[in-house]
Amino acid sequence: MARICVFCGSRSGNLGEFAAAAELLGVCFAKSGHTLVYGGGSTGIMGILADAVLRNGGNVIGIIPRHLARPDLMHHGVADMRITVDMHERKALMHSLADAYLALPGGYGTLEELFEAVTWAQLEIHTRQVAVLNICGLFNGLVTMLDQMTEQGFLSLNCRRHLQVFTSTTQVLDWATSLATAR
Repeated sequence: MARICVFCGSRSGNLGEFAAAAELLGVCFAKSGHTLVYGGGSTGIMGILADAVLRNGGNVIGIIPRHLARPDLMHHGVADMRITVDMHERKALMHSLADAYLALPGGYGTLEELFEAVTWAQLEIHTRQVAVLNICGLFNGLVTMLDQMTEQGFLSLNCRRHLQVFTSTTQVLDWATSLATAR
């Protein structure tokens, strides 16, 4: 099955739908045999997602930089926890393990990781698929901005297609299953 690198927040956000989607996605990843590759945190969307995968017998690989590998942040239930020197090494290791990238709700870090993955696809550094799960329209502004950048000639249509947008966990699971069968 596919190893999906998920970028997501260390906070849960203000809407219960964010946590509910992360929980459902984690359950579905585990039941479908997909491996979660993520930032190693125990809080927020990260923790909810990892907890759901683990509770349902799924595989989780956590990757956390040394300065965040503290008892209050690091997920202690993840057996395969890898501690890196810094954020650069963290992202390089995540990349080496991932079959695809998915962003869930999060903040600056989530966006930075998402944009690095999609930029690398644009530059043909990798051929992995990159997607966001647009829960409750959180990424609507981002999608509008990317569409405007395409209309104004800053992104080609081909480059714009590097970022897929899903609005349901069902769509994400269909996508993940197609990744696994294409391997």
